[in-house]
Amino acid sequence: MTREELKQIYYINDEIKMWQRELERMQCQSLVKGQVLTGMPFNTGISDSTGNTAIEMETVREIIKGKLAEIQLQRGKIMHYINSVPDSQMRQIMYFRNVSCMSWNQIAMELGGYNTADCIRKTYDRYFKKDMVKT
Repeated sequence: MTREELKQIYYINDEIKMWQRELERMQCQSLVKGQVLTGMPFNTGISDSTGNTAIEMETVREIIKGKLAEIQLQRGKIMHYINSVPDSQMRQIMYFRNVSCMSWNQIAMELGGYNTADCIRKTYDRYFKKDMVKT
């Protein structure tokens, strides 16, 4: 598994947040519009702006549900890969970084000892460089 594949949970989380903000914006959007008086004739067509907005909101909700399912699928793949790593500390680093989406500082604090954020990051980088040499 590549580093980019491991990062997918982070990016999918960002995408979910984006869609949630969009849904929130749609919910806050004013449905009442002022009447425009131009003196010109207007179209007498039938339009249901409330219904259209409800459909758009439901579409966004479905997208969010799909992304949540996608994140669970990706999480399963990543967990399977992490469990195949022989080094315990590396498994912890990978879990915290790629599944829990922690920063390097947070991981260093979680692992304790004399680990610094740079030490953790370099260990992670070295693992993938070594892994790439093997393949």
